[in-house]
Amino acid sequence: MPRGLALLALLGCGACTIDVGVAPDAGPCPASPDFFVSDVFPFYLQANQCNSAGCHAFEDGHGTLRLRTPGLAPVPGTPLEQWPFDWRENYLSALQLVRCDDPSQSRLLTVPEGQSNLHPPGPVVLDRASARMIITTWVTP
Repeated sequence: MPRGLALLALLGCGACTIDVGVAPDAGPCPASPDFFVSDVFPFYLQANQCNSAGCHAFEDGHGTLRLRTPGLAPVPGTPLEQWPFDWRENYLSALQLVRCDDPSQSRLLTVPEGQSNLHPPGPVVLDRASARMIITTWVTP
C-alpha cells in the first residue's frame, strides 16, 4: 500500500490518539513571594533539609531543584526583581516544580513524599498534611 493510502487508512480508523503528556508544573500563578520567604522556605524546604549538602544544595545537589543558602531575607512587599540573588534563585527553583492548577500534585510535594519519581533517600516529608497546606496556600490567591 502506498504511504499516502496507509496514512489515510490510519487517520480514518478513529483509534488514533495523541499523548499530550503530564500536566506542566509551573505556569502563571499567584505564588506569593512573601509567603515563600515566611513559610515555604523555612517550614517546608529547610525543615525537610532540602537545601542540605548532597541533596538539593546549589553547589553539589541533585535533581532539578537547586537551593542556595540564603542570607538576609527580603523585606515583605519587596518586588521579586529587587530580592537578594540567593532568595530569588530559591523562589524560582521551587516554583518550577509547582502545579498551580493542582498544588497537591506538584512535584515539589510528590517526589519527596515518595509518591512520584524516585527520591534517592526515600520519602523525606513526613508531615504531608502540613506540607500540602503550605504549598496550596503559597499558590492560591
